[in-house]
Amino acid sequence: MVEMPKMPRIILASRSPARRKLFKELSEEFGFDFECHTSGYEEDMSARKTAPALAKFLAYKKAEFVAHTYPNSIIIGADTFGTMNGKKLGKPKSITDAKNIIRAYSESSMKVHTGVAVISTADHGTIVEKLTDHAVTTVHFGKISEKDIEEIIQEDDILNVAGALKIEGKSGKHIHTIHGDYHNVIGLPLFQVEAMLKEMLKKV
Repeated sequence: MVEMPKMPRIILASRSPARRKLFKELSEEFGFDFECHTSGYEEDMSARKTAPALAKFLAYKKAEFVAHTYPNSIIIGADTFGTMNGKKLGKPKSITDAKNIIRAYSESSMKVHTGVAVISTADHGTIVEKLTDHAVTTVHFGKISEKDIEEIIQEDDILNVAGALKIEGKSGKHIHTIHGDYHNVIGLPLFQVEAMLKEMLKKV
């Protein structure tokens, strides 16, 4: 990888610990600092958009929500959800909902979509440049028993993760193969974020 140019103020608009951890790895590799600001944008999974378009739209809205707070900065927003059999899978609404989602994964597959938005602001937080992109990873599962489901529910922070899937937790051991970016399943496709940051730095 090529060394990053000098960075302006960088803001990650996310409350996800996993996403923050991944972005910290990127920042340490290239030697720049960043701050986190939880976006108050309320996700609307019912919007009539394709999965890639919805992922990019939600990521942009998350970044846009905090833009006015950070003039002369670069802000990164991201949104992750799953799709299976044409249905979009956001965060479970209840434990029962989470169990039903996980049950459907058994000996099947799903796609993890992450939208990423990188925006730059001028004075007063006015947005002057924006980039959006989308990553998709296909996850294939083995058999998941009712006992497995109970273990996943007990250990994983299931109601706060899209598609009730926390690959770093108990559910990860039931994944047989992954096609695509592993980091995307966690919540942030690092290579795309790196490329987008470099492109944005050429514009500001």
